[in-house]
Amino acid sequence: MADWLLMRLPAEDDAPASWVVADAQGQLLSLPSQDVSGGLHTMATGRRVALLVPAGEVSFFQATLPAGNEARLLQLAPFALEDQLSQDVDALHFAVGARDAASGTVPVAVMERARLEHYLARAAQLQIIPHAVFAESDLAPLLPGHVTMLVSADQLLLRDDAARPLVLPAADPLLALEMLPGTGSNLAQANLTVFVGPGDWQKHAHLIEPLRERVGSFKVQLNNGGVMAQLAQGLAQGALLNLLQGALKPRSSSNTSWQAWRWVAGLAATLLVLHMAGSLWQLRHLRRTSTELDGAITQLYESIFPGQPIGSDPRRALEKRLAAVAGGGGAQGEFMTLLAAVAAAKQNVPVAQLESLTFKPGGLQLKLTAPDASALDQFNQALRAGGYKAELKSGSAKGAAYEGLVELAGAGS
Repeated sequence: MADWLLMRLPAEDDAPASWVVADAQGQLLSLPSQDVSGGLHTMATGRRVALLVPAGEVSFFQATLPAGNEARLLQLAPFALEDQLSQDVDALHFAVGARDAASGTVPVAVMERARLEHYLARAAQLQIIPHAVFAESDLAPLLPGHVTMLVSADQLLLRDDAARPLVLPAADPLLALEMLPGTGSNLAQANLTVFVGPGDWQKHAHLIEPLRERVGSFKVQLNNGGVMAQLAQGLAQGALLNLLQGALKPRSSSNTSWQAWRWVAGLAATLLVLHMAGSLWQLRHLRRTSTELDGAITQLYESIFPGQPIGSDPRRALEKRLAAVAGGGGAQGEFMTLLAAVAAAKQNVPVAQLESLTFKPGGLQLKLTAPDASALDQFNQALRAGGYKAELKSGSAKGAAYEGLVELAGAGS
């Protein structure tokens, strides 16, 4: 399965976004970062993208809904929850999850539609189009038989294996624990595991440590990657509720209506007929000139390589001779091989622009420009990943861009 790019947008517009790359099991493939200036959209290429929104802005409910597909359940959910909501349902966005096999109820996530659209607009400004939007609380740690507490700045995400997460301020961890359904009157038998980053632990340890004496078991797990690293591990839990449903559900090309494209198909068929007629005429013309062209190639070959046998295929003989001259005698040519490596690296790092190149026996010297030094280093790493020797020799700022010199050589050079 494809890797994930997780991007976390804080509730405050002026607070920095953070991101991390993880595999399908939630294991980090990059360290968490707040740098979104180095072409974050290139990191999204070939990966599933998930936007994480603050836990406090998404409410979860269990609703009793009749059988039906996703569209039908989305129609019924507002009516089933109307009495439990304090806001006008027309201003809210609803998303439904998989039906619980034991209880028969359906999980429903509710969020202000304007806020969700605002987060999507912020992601679009970074050239990010997410495949999924998850509430941070839905990625909170889940351990069978345990109560988990994820410390995230000034809030706590609590959950057990019987309920969706509870989001409460970090100022009173004991009160938060007592409010979790099923633990309030039975704290002495609760097995509590606290997930926290080093910085948040220093800030809240004096409030959380007293819980050790109130619960049946107490364990603290420090994660140096902070909250983003811990939330990434939640990808492996499954049953995550994607908020992109209904009108916000991503549209794939396979779902495009055939009716909307019928005129395009008709125009394409007409153009195909015209193209085939033109191709037949061109084929007749090419056949008439093929013999003349072979004769001209034979004369050219004999003038460049006098006395050398040309064989039965003059065009192929000339191509092989020219390739040998350009590449120093290799089957494809050393120059062409190195140029193919540059083209492959350019596909992986499209923001890097090739200004000039110089070929010398054994390698190429590339002059590149990019938005920043990080993009040049990514281009250099892409060359190395192809099995070539590449070294970023120099780099300097040039106006709003960054210019660098890369020396490239074959693996055996």
